[in-house]
Amino acid sequence: MPRICLLVLVAALLACSGRPERNAPSPGGLKDVPRNRTLIMDCIEPNTCAGQIVDYDAFNPFVPGGISRIGYNFLYEPLFFFNAYQENTQPIPWIGESYHFNSDYTQVEIQIRRGVKWSDGEPWTARDLVFTINMLKANAPELLYSTEMVTWVKEAVAVDDYHARILLTAPNPRFLYNYFIHSGDQGLPIVPAHIWEGQDPKIFSNFDMAKGWPVITGPYYLALSEPAQRIWDLRPDWWAAQLGFQPLPQVERLIYLPYMEETKRVQNLIANNLDTSAELRPSNITTVLEQNPQVTTWTGRQPPYSYITWWPISLGFNDLEEPFSDPEIRRAVGYAIDRQQLVEVGWQKSGDWTVLPLPDVPQMKKYFSPGLELAARHEVGVFDLEKSAQILRRKGWTREGEGYWQKEGKPFTLMIDIFSHFQDLTPVLVAQLKKAGFDASFRMTADYSTRVAQGTARAFLFGNFSSLRDPYFVLSQYHSRFVRPTGEAADQYWRWKNARFDALIDRMAQVPEESPEMMELYRQIMDIWLAELPSIPLVQWPHRIAHNQTYWTNWPSVENPYINSAYWSRTWLLVLLNLKPAQP
Repeated sequence: MPRICLLVLVAALLACSGRPERNAPSPGGLKDVPRNRTLIMDCIEPNTCAGQIVDYDAFNPFVPGGISRIGYNFLYEPLFFFNAYQENTQPIPWIGESYHFNSDYTQVEIQIRRGVKWSDGEPWTARDLVFTINMLKANAPELLYSTEMVTWVKEAVAVDDYHARILLTAPNPRFLYNYFIHSGDQGLPIVPAHIWEGQDPKIFSNFDMAKGWPVITGPYYLALSEPAQRIWDLRPDWWAAQLGFQPLPQVERLIYLPYMEETKRVQNLIANNLDTSAELRPSNITTVLEQNPQVTTWTGRQPPYSYITWWPISLGFNDLEEPFSDPEIRRAVGYAIDRQQLVEVGWQKSGDWTVLPLPDVPQMKKYFSPGLELAARHEVGVFDLEKSAQILRRKGWTREGEGYWQKEGKPFTLMIDIFSHFQDLTPVLVAQLKKAGFDASFRMTADYSTRVAQGTARAFLFGNFSSLRDPYFVLSQYHSRFVRPTGEAADQYWRWKNARFDALIDRMAQVPEESPEMMELYRQIMDIWLAELPSIPLVQWPHRIAHNQTYWTNWPSVENPYINSAYWSRTWLLVLLNLKPAQP
């Protein structure tokens, strides 16, 4: 390990005696920051951070296949935030002060806050917003969000430095909410035009510490980025503090370490070497709580230790490729799954199963009753091995005794690609599928994201990204505009086509959430979706996140749900602004 990394890690992971001078330089050139002003986390993506941070020298948030969420997700500040964990909340103005749609939702005017600056001192203007949109349009479908921008944006113009106008190709009352109001994992980064102009965004690394890159707006600057760690330090010239809009965070240093296996996270939480973590499995969160009395969760130190997220999990397929291109085959797989057992065994009864791709959060409740009625009609959620067998026999598969289904001498192979979050559920799922006669197995490889994006993963576990407010955003991800041929990276992974579904989704996009037409469209769309079952909903996804109070207090909680507490989400900045030192 390079000497500077060792110095920083030792300083961060060991408690300091006394408080060093705030800006005293360390031998490695970094200023000294005491442990009780430092927040330590690990990277959550095994594909980019296992063993070391692979993309330590890159900061391009638009390249498909994933970039480590160790900065870009919260340091490109949004126009607005949204808190889905408080009922009847409205967007929180941030870089944007206000917005206004015209009467038919084909145009939106956005007013920009004066005085916002990029980290290099350049003003943040409407030109940056317009540039980002047009850059994505010009590079569709190769960049993340590019398909959506070319689909929806007819023209984006900067009326002046503080006023943007976006003309849409069709009415879309959710356009701003879906892309420029950050909530959970939802939110399009806006990048500085004066840095990105003239670059090829498909290959631009956006990283050069000698030039002060990446240029962002948030309250931290990149102090160190190496395979062993990425460090962000507080910058006092943050625009929001200068304007009196927000106070500076009291967290002076952020240290992101490489991805840790869950057992290692547990050990470091108990030893106070981590301040928070990715969600933990049920047995592990209870172990941490038992062995470290300073750790709490969303529900304190009492079950269920979690909140439901924007990411209900499905068993997905490459729906372009046989045998999963056949909706009846997907249904046969669905009949073989006992969701209740997944939760009871895989999660030790700590969680909930689902038959819908919608998150079970307050503002989505009204969509559950009609959705569940349709799911019952289509027998989604029914566990029946004989019904699974009937479909397979009708499709020409044969099975002898307890062996695997076969056709033309080959077994029905079902290899499921996963990443580490699914290690507890997947063995149970595989055992169920084997019992039903599928030659099922799973693999967890470093190139998971690439396999799924390119469709070489024929089956996989993945979440349904939701807006947490209405069902359009999650269902729109099954629109055929996202389908790419196998071997080409896709922005959305399901690779399913249904013309009637597309037409209804296109209509839903034009209907305000409060319109009576919305519910009828939802019923029609879900009727198609549940009939064809492009993915198989399995479980709601809870965040069992440890909040270590040893050095930092005022974490979000069920009593104080000022935002979710996932440090990889688009809303992490709001947590940093609320954390308070536990020690003077």
